[in-house]
Amino acid sequence: MNDIWFQIPIAIFLGFMIIRMWPVAKHWVKNGPKGSSSEWLNVSMLLAAVVLFVTFLIVAV
Repeated sequence: MNDIWFQIPIAIFLGFMIIRMWPVAKHWVKNGPKGSSSEWLNVSMLLAAVVLFVTFLIVAV
């Protein structure tokens, strides 16, 4: 019950941060660099390798 007085300011702060960052994120999406298909392929292969490595670590334990 006492935690609500801690959660209210955190929720207000997070809402404020989202409102402040929304225009910047919109600008980044509109004017940011566009990746080629080979770059997306490289990124997806790296992510797949990380997922497989983490899966291996989980199975090994």
